Amino acid sequence: MSSLAQLRNEHAELVRIVKDLEQLIAGDTPPPSLSLFEVRRKLSGTLIAHLKAEDWVLYPPLLSSPDVKIAETARQFVDEMGGLAQAFTVYVERWDALSIESDWPRYQKESRGIIDALTKRIVRENQELYPMLERIQRAA
Repeated sequence: MSSLAQLRNEHAELVRIVKDLEQLIAGDTPPPSLSLFEVRRKLSGTLIAHLKAEDWVLYPPLLSSPDVKIAETARQFVDEMGGLAQAFTVYVERWDALSIESDWPRYQKESRGIIDALTKRIVRENQELYPMLERIQRAA
């Protein structure tokens, strides 16, 4: 499997995990802690591994592209991703089982914000960056 195909598969897996999280946070009361922890663990692990893979596979060829538009677009994504990665880290650290239980509505709201940002990012990468990488790979 090509590295780009692997990145696309990871995006699909992240979407599946996010849907699981959406279902868990849809209720009026927190789900069992173990269920929520498992989905959060999967999301964190998959997202961190995916970001590392992108750092190795996706961004270097885009950032070093002689095509100025490709390089600039990649730089914008890198700058934006730092904010999303940091927001996700803060979110994960802030919400432990006790804080989730004590402020369920706020946890739901913050989770929806993270889900929305992550989903938008995946869509943009699929539509903008991955096709650019495909062009670079075909030209090589």
